Amino acid sequence: MKQQVRELFPTPLWVLDIPPSDAAPFNAKLRDEIEKIISPRPNVPSGSNWQTPHDLHTRPAFADFTKLVEISARSVAQFLNVERYPMMITGCWANINPPSAYHPTHNHPNNYLSGVYYVAVPEAGPDLIFQDPRPSLIMPWTGKLSPLTANASAEQAVPGRMIIFPSWLRHHVPSNEGTSERISISFNLMFRNFAETAASPRWKATAGQE
Repeated sequence: MKQQVRELFPTPLWVLDIPPSDAAPFNAKLRDEIEKIISPRPNVPSGSNWQTPHDLHTRPAFADFTKLVEISARSVAQFLNVERYPMMITGCWANINPPSAYHPTHNHPNNYLSGVYYVAVPEAGPDLIFQDPRPSLIMPWTGKLSPLTANASAEQAVPGRMIIFPSWLRHHVPSNEGTSERISISFNLMFRNFAETAASPRWKATAGQE
């Protein structure tokens, strides 16, 4: 008997790393600019975080970061064979998570791709946790988890790392158990002129059909 295994409906993630020698000065500059935006910092409850406005991609101080996102988005679009439909950044903002702060499970509606870039990460993490998108899951415990038996997957947070993922994929960030702040920049991407270029029917009409 011949057996074949086919993986249907994969959920890709794209992980891009800047060399540490380049990431260190780049992140120091980003951190300074983020601090300028939120200073003086308002008081937030324990477990909460600070966020900037969602317009960082329109600010000259973040032009180099915006260029990095756009280059990365084009590479992802080529992988997905959708490069004929140019994408734009619809929102870009910084997150500053002090110790004990976290992000609950969520996704990013009305976008095609989303991503996060890590500016500063405490020694104790935390990582970015993605949830299994399948609506029903029965996974008997085998003693060892794998991509085929787990209902969540962790992506390591590393300074200078960018992770891009489908916007519908639910994810969360556990509590910051470190002693320093976790600083990241999140962004969303959507097709320009989507209705005009990509939303038309994919079938051809034939006689007798409506």
